[in-house]
Amino acid sequence: MAEAAAGARLDAALLSVRGDVALVATEDGTYSLTISFNPYRFRKHIKRTIFRIRRVIQNTIWPLTPTIWGGVTTAVVVRVVTAQSGSWWRSGSLANILWKWDNLFPWQQKLPTQVRVGWLSLLAGTVGLASISFVQRSLLRLLLNYKGWMFLDHGTKPSPLTKMWFLAVRALSGTQPSLYTYQGCLPSLPVPCLKETTRNFMLSVKPLLSNEEYNEMEEKMQKFMKNEGWKLQLFLQVRAMFTVSWLWEWWEKYVYLRGRSPIMVNSNYYILDGVAFTPTHLQAARAAALLHAADKFKFLIDWEKLDPIKLQKTIPWCMKQYERVFDTTRVPGKECDHIIHYDHDPQRYCAVSRKGVWYKLPMQVKGTNGKWRTALPHELEKQMSWIIMDSDANPAPEGQNAIAALTGWHRGRWAEAREEFFWDGINKISLETVEKAFMHIHLEDRSPSDLTNQAKMLIHGDGKSLWFDKSVTFIIFPNGKSGMMAEHSYADALTVGHMWEWVTTEERYKGGLYRDDGHCKGFDDSKYEQVELIKPQRLQWRVEAQLHKVINEAFLANKQLCDDLDLVVMTQDTWGKGFIKKKHISPDAFFQLAMQLAYRRDAGKRALTYEASVTRLFAQGRTETVRSLSIESAEFVDSMLDDSCPNAERVKKLMLAADKHTQLYKSAMVGKGVDRHLFGLYVASVGLGYDSDFLKAALKMPWTLSTSQTPQKQTEGRWNPEREDRHTVSAGGGFGPVADDGYGVSYMFPHDDAIYANISSKTSSSATSSARFRDNILRALADMKKILSDGDDKAKSK
Repeated sequence: MAEAAAGARLDAALLSVRGDVALVATEDGTYSLTISFNPYRFRKHIKRTIFRIRRVIQNTIWPLTPTIWGGVTTAVVVRVVTAQSGSWWRSGSLANILWKWDNLFPWQQKLPTQVRVGWLSLLAGTVGLASISFVQRSLLRLLLNYKGWMFLDHGTKPSPLTKMWFLAVRALSGTQPSLYTYQGCLPSLPVPCLKETTRNFMLSVKPLLSNEEYNEMEEKMQKFMKNEGWKLQLFLQVRAMFTVSWLWEWWEKYVYLRGRSPIMVNSNYYILDGVAFTPTHLQAARAAALLHAADKFKFLIDWEKLDPIKLQKTIPWCMKQYERVFDTTRVPGKECDHIIHYDHDPQRYCAVSRKGVWYKLPMQVKGTNGKWRTALPHELEKQMSWIIMDSDANPAPEGQNAIAALTGWHRGRWAEAREEFFWDGINKISLETVEKAFMHIHLEDRSPSDLTNQAKMLIHGDGKSLWFDKSVTFIIFPNGKSGMMAEHSYADALTVGHMWEWVTTEERYKGGLYRDDGHCKGFDDSKYEQVELIKPQRLQWRVEAQLHKVINEAFLANKQLCDDLDLVVMTQDTWGKGFIKKKHISPDAFFQLAMQLAYRRDAGKRALTYEASVTRLFAQGRTETVRSLSIESAEFVDSMLDDSCPNAERVKKLMLAADKHTQLYKSAMVGKGVDRHLFGLYVASVGLGYDSDFLKAALKMPWTLSTSQTPQKQTEGRWNPEREDRHTVSAGGGFGPVADDGYGVSYMFPHDDAIYANISSKTSSSATSSARFRDNILRALADMKKILSDGDDKAKSK
């Protein structure tokens, strides 16, 4: 036992090295603190600090740059210093103001006149440029408050004033912006008009409620408006005056971090790789290439070299969510979790797992010139191959192989286990090592049988292998297929989807990363620099009887949740958005209406429907809800179920419903949605001690259909899914259902001739079946296509 304890303490000493400080445990139980100096890390830290200071200054004075400031102020100083004493430069009205400023500081009187003139010229030039910069930023912010351009009908030419607005925005936006350049220019999220919010809410529930239920809800709404409503509205308006976003902090805390349910399936989501494209069938090579590409994307974020996203190449989006894509973990709490984002580490590493064994994989290698550099794909492939061999030869013992199950468990129970079993020793050190990794790679030892099986393995795996708290996890299968899972609280799917699209296109961008035999370029190739690789460090865990029992309890709970997920991936490859656009209909609206029709056939009733929109036109914007069930959509569905209704009438109602949905979506994007406002009012009511029957009734209505369109083509110029890269498209991603008797649907239009959807529900519900709902969606899509096509055929026959 003494030898085992000494060995454990030695492992702890080896693992506790944190850069320049190491806590060393000796065999007699004493500890010694060793402080060392790491020149490489110190230099990188200094470089990073200087960069941050410079970026803060640049983003503050933007659109000016240090070069412009230096050039202009130097020219002003030279011009003033060399001017005659009686000239305007030295004795004009502006000069007189500066001389008065100079008199406020008596110590300057002792300086030579030319020095004082130069100093005052520098001050004048700096203040003048700062004023110009402030005016330019203020004008841009003012212009970006205008959102009327969003509501132009598709195909309609903008008015001369709108064209002038676009030109003004482009002119004031400057050139060569960095990742966060526009953050200070974006308008704040507005607090919607209370009357509009309540009116739109009542319109959205009218097709869902009976007349009696609707009248009861309206009575509660009227009471709310007369009593506490205006007070809560005023509170939000005051809060909006003193915060960048009145919603950001509340949304993250109360929607995500205070939730106590497992985040596995219930919160985390997944994204698939190519449906019919696998660039290599070698697991180690695929893992290495994806990891290398992710590290490059992290570099673009860390050094703010990633281009900010702009709508129509003009209107900037908020990029704040990118700050925490990597180096981030969610830490459980008994009542509320919190997010930890670790500072950029030049000696960064990745946490890699396989068969329950965890490794610390360094991302740096020392070149033959003695300098550290980022590992290349073929070098990472060798490391991945070693991990596969080591985990096969020395699999994790029982208990240790399911440590990650705790992260998928009830958040309060995970917090208690963390506090009891991971507060010190080897467990604390290994836990911190995983959490401080910039990301997680899981090397699965089973290959998926089809897309549906792959999706299930991505969203929850076997319930004990994935670290659900990590911001980003890549899962690579033995046959070379891959995908990813993301924790949801720190960022939305649009941001993470951008990262995944960039990473997967990097595999084949400009010649790609693989050889014809599937290995990464440079693998066992003497033409490349040969370096001595640092062997990945295998993490150790101490799992005694009590912890083993807790881990097993967590795994059994996870397994029940995994088994309860009914997930199906739908593929439709004969037609898609190309046909829909020709009919002058929004593809998103078309699919939303198809789901309304499908659910009516599936359940025999209507469903309160949530579609995720984005509010990133505003600073710190996240999402807003589009209430897809509308009076117009309900009338369209009724017409489709009425055999006596002529097709011409159905088409008319389809067009009206689609237009309505498009308007709802645009309204959500410009901050005029319903649900975030109601959420904010409810949080305010709890904080201020108001008991609002209306807000409680409104917010407790279940989202039977929770839907989202998977974004694509966020990496302009890197690929073309409509033409030569069509074979590489993904089937998107998905998430678990929100309601116990409802569906979760994530859909996408990968190109003009395909529609994909990921459909989830619960097997424990007798009211749902993902396969049945998939069939109903396909039937609804076909029926809607038919009525549009029949209308064209009749028009041609005339």
